[in-house]
Amino acid sequence: MSRVITDITDGFAGGFLGEFDVGNTLTYTWINSGVAPSAISHAILNGDETLVSSKTATSSGDGHYYALDLVNTPGFYISEWKATINSNAYTRRDAFKIIKLETD
Repeated sequence: MSRVITDITDGFAGGFLGEFDVGNTLTYTWINSGVAPSAISHAILNGDETLVSSKTATSSGDGHYYALDLVNTPGFYISEWKATINSNAYTRRDAFKIIKLETD
């Protein structure tokens, strides 16, 4: 059963990253201490949790990883990190909203 995110107070279990303008490139980060992940990826899901984009994360050294992405359609989205560390799977999910600014 899929759940459509219609509002940031819709009972989403993760954090809320904020509102961002259409067309902005967003940087998503994962900071790891201790053992480095053997696999790490980042995905963007739309409000009904359908995959919009998926990237392999890039290491910037010292346990910091990042992924760049661009979303051009207003709405609610989920940023989802997946990492494998010592054969254990970890997932971090946060919601964000893409908005279109009104112009005069």
